[in-house]
Amino acid sequence: MGKAEGDISFEEAMKQLEETVDLLEGGTLGLEESLEAFERGMSLVGICQKKLEDAETRIAKLIETKDGRLVTEPFRVGDES
Repeated sequence: MGKAEGDISFEEAMKQLEETVDLLEGGTLGLEESLEAFERGMSLVGICQKKLEDAETRIAKLIETKDGRLVTEPFRVGDES
């Protein structure tokens, strides 16, 4: 595992998740190894979801008001303006 959950980047977590999925799909792991890999995969999914949620809260988009000022507004999923 190496890095603590807070230290791992989104990209590294995704890479490890892909590797874990490949191992599970390969069919070469025993039952205990498969369960451990599945648990690790679920942990990595949680890390990725948390990092995406954190990023979403940091995203702001610039909005031009009617009087020409630029203001920031929190990003909302599904907002198409």
